[in-house]
Amino acid sequence: MPNPAGLGALAATLNYFPIIGPVAMFAILTVVGVIAFSTIGAGLIAPLAFVGIIFLEGHFITPTIIGRRLELNALAVFLALAFWTWLWGPMGGFLSSPLLIVALVLKDHLMPVDSPQLPPD
Repeated sequence: MPNPAGLGALAATLNYFPIIGPVAMFAILTVVGVIAFSTIGAGLIAPLAFVGIIFLEGHFITPTIIGRRLELNALAVFLALAFWTWLWGPMGGFLSSPLLIVALVLKDHLMPVDSPQLPPD
């Protein structure tokens, strides 16, 4: 692939845009690969490797890291998914987990557990 460092930097930047970023990067890699290589098979190696890496990162690596740090309750995730899907449709379903994480972080920040407690009566 021509300019692999530039394509890697572009992939890292586009990864911050959910759904649209990886799709755009896949399209860019497909076009560059087909133009740069003489056969279609050789040109599709990079986009297919990108899809595999993004699948592993999005479904296994990131949830493992975030799950250990945030300790989300499965019932809370299900309720957030049901509520936001009901309210906003499919886009609410996509945004339900990030909104739940934001709410959890805000709750932890605004009401810390180690705050002083009143003595019992």
